[in-house]
Amino acid sequence: MENIKKIISWPVILGIQVITTVVLLFFIFKLNILPTTYAVMVGMILVLLGFINYALMKPNKKEHHRKTKPREIIGKVLSLILSVLMVFGSVMINKGYSTLDDITNSNTKSTHYAIVVLKSSKIDSLSELQNESIEYCLQYDKEKDMNQVIAEAKKKESSLNFDVAMTYSKLGDDLYNNTVNAILINTAYNGMFEENHPDFQNEVKEIWTSDIETKVKDFSTRVSVTNTPFIIYISGIDTYGSITTVSRSDVNMIVTVNPNTKKILLTSIPRDYYVTLANMQKKDKLTHSGIAGPENTVKTMAKFLGTDINYYARVNFTSLVTMVDALGGITVNVDQDFSAGGYSYKLGLQQMNGEEALAYSRERHSFADGDNVRVKHQQDVLMAMLNKMMSPAVITNYSSVLKAISGCFETNMASSDITDLIKMQINDNASWTFKQKQFTGTGVMQTGGAYMPDSTLYYMIPNDDSVKENLQAIKDVLNGK
Repeated sequence: MENIKKIISWPVILGIQVITTVVLLFFIFKLNILPTTYAVMVGMILVLLGFINYALMKPNKKEHHRKTKPREIIGKVLSLILSVLMVFGSVMINKGYSTLDDITNSNTKSTHYAIVVLKSSKIDSLSELQNESIEYCLQYDKEKDMNQVIAEAKKKESSLNFDVAMTYSKLGDDLYNNTVNAILINTAYNGMFEENHPDFQNEVKEIWTSDIETKVKDFSTRVSVTNTPFIIYISGIDTYGSITTVSRSDVNMIVTVNPNTKKILLTSIPRDYYVTLANMQKKDKLTHSGIAGPENTVKTMAKFLGTDINYYARVNFTSLVTMVDALGGITVNVDQDFSAGGYSYKLGLQQMNGEEALAYSRERHSFADGDNVRVKHQQDVLMAMLNKMMSPAVITNYSSVLKAISGCFETNMASSDITDLIKMQINDNASWTFKQKQFTGTGVMQTGGAYMPDSTLYYMIPNDDSVKENLQAIKDVLNGK
């Protein structure tokens, strides 16, 4: 009984409040998203609450032998409630800090290698390929990386044999013709199989995988984001799984931000735009630039735009579904009736979950102006997500949103860049003007692309007037017009 009295005594309860106050203030200043004035005000309020509870709980020295007064009970209850709330706040703020740390300063990329067989095959493991040959292709891969992967596979099953196919076309044909039962591929090049085998990705299964992590030199062009206009390149990669996985750049958006005029221009570029790839110095689809990593996509577009791209951000299809669901769904203004992915879309405002938003943003075959419509829909989904994230409703899903972002989104912006922007917004509470535009072009079937020069593929030839118009719009925002 005596121990219980000590535990619920006012010095112990007040001590807990003091400790939780210090911890909460530590995390607030560590996260660094509140302007100094606001952070100091929060600190002063917490200290004042401490003094108020002290005044309520501390008994009168002259009244040692008397019953506990109601004000003391109220003080203890309030102190405990505040302590619990501050522990909860500290946990949430620390989650925010950890998430911010995870998604910023990205400097790695992952190349996903897999030994695949046809889905119709009964083979499910390397042990079932004993003494069989597995083909691979060195048309674009680094021999050093491929040898490392082969060595790892042989550690798992020493009897495996590996043979080289000269082209991805032959590699795919040999698998489908049962010349070999399995092939070793870099999944970033899955698109290379799609000319002869359009549904390749859905017709094979991975029975063994290996991921090679590579450090990427920081290629950002840093500026003071609160007073200097800057450009972010958003790349939506064509893959499920880890955000660091090297893959085609399927969604391409340029976000031009002017913090002085509070203007944001969102400019989309079709994935099949025919541009000069930085790593090949030859023209190909923009989406293929992502095969060599995000730095190659940024370099390719910086040259095309004729201006620096300060930062990049990447999301993947997994993140879109997860983030939209974490937000509790989004409301998109559908511009026409159509069906895609088993979902129906009707003209007007429509509530969408993650899978519906993904199908909406990927569809192009339902429209005469396919790629151009898909690009607009991708913008619509992004804008709907931004609107939801800036609404008070997101607070109720705070924990889910943080969990969704972590591992599904990455950027080479520094965490201080993001916190500086948040602090600026809290401080001036300004309204931003958003504008949407897109590059357009003419679709053609032709040969000559850098990665598949002998294959006849669909490309979008840039419209000169559209290019000039969009480049001027980007310059206008940068110049404060």
